Amino acid sequence: SGITQDRRIQLLLIAFCFGAFFEGAAGFGTPVAVTAAILLGLGFSPLAASGLSLIANTAPVAFGALGTPVITLAKVHGYDVMEVTAMIGRQLPVFSLIVPFWLIWSFAGRKGMMEIWPAILVTGLSFAIPQYLGSNFIGPELV
Repeated sequence: SGITQDRRIQLLLIAFCFGAFFEGAAGFGTPVAVTAAILLGLGFSPLAASGLSLIANTAPVAFGALGTPVITLAKVHGYDVMEVTAMIGRQLPVFSLIVPFWLIWSFAGRKGMMEIWPAILVTGLSFAIPQYLGSNFIGPELV
């Protein structure tokens, strides 16, 4: 609450950015639980906090818990981990760019989203570009 009083920016920073960090580190529902609790503390309603946290977690969940879903998929089916990671990493950045817009649109409507679209675009690109690069050139653990 000390960074900004704009609830839309709080939502981007906490639900999308902080939630994505938690998804990569822990996964398994932790990001939604933690970010929803923080949003509750900032005055969001319980339904809004949980629903918006779930929307925000849409993009990062594929590579959650240090890439566990991708690694498991590749191992179970006998696929090359890097091929699966790269293919997901070519598709998912599109959604990673869209999800922050969807998140704010769901919370504040079209007009509210358009008022802060530069911040939303920076947030989406800051997530999508490293996601693409990491998945195509490094591996699923860091993405």
